[in-house]
Amino acid sequence: MTNSSKLGDGKFRILSLDGGGVRGILQARLLANIEALLHSRDGMDTSIGQKFDLIAGTSTGGIIALGLSIGRSAKEILAFYEKYIPKIFGAENKDGGVLKPLYKPDVLQKALVEFFGEKTLNDVCSDVCIPAVSLQNAKPRFYKSGYLERNKARLDEKLVDIALATSAAPVFFPAHSMDHSTNLVDGGICANNPSMISLIESMQFETKSKRGIPPPSPKSKRSLDDIVMLSIGTGEQCAMPYNHDKLKSGGALNWAFGRDPTGSMLSFKPVLPLVELLMNSQAQLVHFQTSFMLGENNYFRINPQLKFPMKLDDSDKIDELKNLSDITIDIEKFITKYF
Repeated sequence: MTNSSKLGDGKFRILSLDGGGVRGILQARLLANIEALLHSRDGMDTSIGQKFDLIAGTSTGGIIALGLSIGRSAKEILAFYEKYIPKIFGAENKDGGVLKPLYKPDVLQKALVEFFGEKTLNDVCSDVCIPAVSLQNAKPRFYKSGYLERNKARLDEKLVDIALATSAAPVFFPAHSMDHSTNLVDGGICANNPSMISLIESMQFETKSKRGIPPPSPKSKRSLDDIVMLSIGTGEQCAMPYNHDKLKSGGALNWAFGRDPTGSMLSFKPVLPLVELLMNSQAQLVHFQTSFMLGENNYFRINPQLKFPMKLDDSDKIDELKNLSDITIDIEKFITKYF
């Protein structure tokens, strides 16, 4: 069944992509496998992004969402991740971690320029919503395509800048400024799992989605029964990658860096338990909230359990994620039903 034939059911389709640093490669693999399944079934090579009315992504998920929004295939995005993640989070790109960010942003920025070029929100072919957070006043900032009139003044923002802002994780990368906003940090601080954000956004559309689904009536919200969401995480931790015993009665250095304050600075290897805990707990909470709102028929979450603790920048473990991206029977059933 082709994508266009699915328009007749009137369902508004959302793809929500969590943050998670290098674990975003697991998302890219899952999407590439789903995309291959759809290509095999439909005999078409359409990007999976064009199957959705709204794509929301945070941090690494925001980069993937922006790629899908301009028609890049999940296979292309996976190749991009496999090429650049070892460089972006490699030892030779480290820059500090105590008095300045752990990694230099130059490699990431160069990679994003290569991938997105000069494209802006004006160039997307699938509607998109990407969160970041203002460092100055802690307010969430959302970068959206033109489905709301008030968004249109900022459609000239470059996708490279939006990607750098949503992925500027504190301690890992510096804050990023762009034409319409300054000093932005990782959207995962407020919405590591952007499912609820995307659900609310779907009810505010003032135009047809780029896929062709009409907006809700001005007098009523879009019915939850008319919304379908595929939410993809970056892997559920089997155990958090920090020392729980030290944190039980730990102080500022333990919570900020996961290190014993009496230890040598020369052996400094940050674990950043506070960042990991905030982002992972928020993602799990939002999953339960969205599941409650949409119900099991219209909501599907893919978030394979990791077999090992994995930090946001553990680029040496990406090969171990390969076996977690297989298409299960449950995934195939949901995709067949709605796509």
